[in-house]
Amino acid sequence: MTATDRIAAALGATGIPRLLGSHGPLVLMLHGLGGADGVDPGLFDATLDELRARRRVVPLAQAVAALGTPEARGLAAVTFDDGYVDFAEHALPALARRGLHATLFVPAGRLGETNVWDAGRAAERKLLDAAALRALDPAHVEIGAHGMTHCRLAGLAPHALCEETAGAKCALEDACGRAVRFFAYPYGQIGDFDAAAEAAVAAAGFAAACSTHFGRGSAPAERFRLRRVGIEAHDTLATVTRKLDGAYDWTAGKERLGAWARRGRET
Repeated sequence: MTATDRIAAALGATGIPRLLGSHGPLVLMLHGLGGADGVDPGLFDATLDELRARRRVVPLAQAVAALGTPEARGLAAVTFDDGYVDFAEHALPALARRGLHATLFVPAGRLGETNVWDAGRAAERKLLDAAALRALDPAHVEIGAHGMTHCRLAGLAPHALCEETAGAKCALEDACGRAVRFFAYPYGQIGDFDAAAEAAVAAAGFAAACSTHFGRGSAPAERFRLRRVGIEAHDTLATVTRKLDGAYDWTAGKERLGAWARRGRET
């Protein structure tokens, strides 16, 4: 157990974080399922049940529409980044059994390839190709863009930023035959995207965008940098419930401090 997990466990044991609540909506984030470094499919199943016990799970579009309203406190949405084949193998059946919906963010220029951006750091995973995306049941899955090439957007030249946002939207809509309304920043931490990236996402016609900055809710002003609660391969069900109940909310401040320190080293 890491120091962060020990602090969260101590906070969770007090019951205070759950009593404090959050302004919502809570957006869950996952990547790969199964394998040596993916979330166990059984844990994902259990996570869905814990999430449903706490909030009403709705499509991301409905959660975004509720930003800033009292209703948002009781809502949650499920998202997956990268568009791996294991989403169709493991996540989709679990969602369908419960009548739930998820948004799948896919790098438009990497369809049918592997997660080359993780080379040397994580296991190789195959991405869904265009035919597989078209076969996903829209009753349970919305397809969103995850850039064109899965690169960091911060500091990109205007033409490259346009290709990673507007270009990705057009390419993905052509590939899957559906409207692509939502975006998720590759990597997605503070410093991985900037104000220019947010503006490019908005100008491309996306309705909202997700970051990986931790949080169980977002303000209306954060529509193009929505916070999410990430579920990781090393998590246990106890860890997941603490994340859902607010025992990890304080880590958002730690992320901001880390981003500040990185900027200081770069200047």
